[in-house]
Order: sequence, then C-alpha cells, then structure tokens
Amino acid sequence: MPAILTNDRFRMEIAVAGYEFPEEGTDIYDANWLLLRVRLKVVYGAWTWQVEDAGALTWELEDAVGWLRALAAGEQVEQEWCGFSEPDIRFETIRNNDGDPVGLTVQLMDEFQPPTKVLVPRENNIVTLRFHTPPDVLSSLANQLEKNLAKFPQRGERPAISHAQHP
Repeated sequence: MPAILTNDRFRMEIAVAGYEFPEEGTDIYDANWLLLRVRLKVVYGAWTWQVEDAGALTWELEDAVGWLRALAAGEQVEQEWCGFSEPDIRFETIRNNDGDPVGLTVQLMDEFQPPTKVLVPRENNIVTLRFHTPPDVLSSLANQLEKNLAKFPQRGERPAISHAQHP
C-alpha cells in the first residue's frame, strides 16, 4: 500500500516499486537504487497521473522514515527538509508560529513532474504541493514508507560517504 498525502486539490501516493537493478550485487549504489512510484490524482475530478523512476537509495528512504517519525514526535530535526541523491522528490517542513510541524511541502522535479502545467502549476521547473500533516499523518506516512521499504531492504553495508560524494 502506498504512503498517502491529501490536500484540498490532490491525493498523492508514494510507493516503492522495486529495485532499479534487481540483479545487481557488485556495486553498492546500483544494488540499492529504488524505483519510486508517484501517483497524483485530483480530488474532485478524473485526472490522474503516475510515474515510476529511480528516486532514492534504500538508506536514504530509511533516513526519510526516521525524519518523518522525529517530526511526528515533535523532536528536533537536523534540517527542515529531506531529500535524496536523485533530487526529484523533496520534503520540507511547514511550521506554525509556535514552531510545531503542521505540514509538508512536497517538491517534484524532473522525471517526477506531472506533464500538465494547467492543473499542477510549477515555478522554476519545480512542482510544489503543500499538505496538512499533523503527527498522525506524519506517522502514517512514515509507517507506509517503512512497509514499502521492508519489501526491498538494503543490500550490503551502507557506505560511509553519501552518494553525492561518490565519484
């Protein structure tokens, strides 16, 4: 089952579709690239769009689950955003005046952008969607992503350096 976010215009589903390279076993990065499936549907209408592409490494998605759980628990997070080596999906915290997390901004870039600019406006080639995410929604999002990740666990040991630093 996908992780789901809903606002007054859209329902967004995020799921792990599989490994990008299912048979890879020699390169730690290639062995751990995940295909992410994003489905966007208008709440009041028939328009639906879906894409599936490489989007994150297994350990990056695991880190995202931890980040979402920390937000849900009201804990301090090191940074107010969570992204991946493939910079196509990014989550940013929306906080109220008291500093409590109340929402997420989801940015979709490159391959994860819907093709229509009428229904889903973009600025600087980035689609930005805002979702109200009280703690129970953040927890549910984290739980569903974790369940998806459990089907495609990390293969091998996590490198000491990030993919962005990897040649």
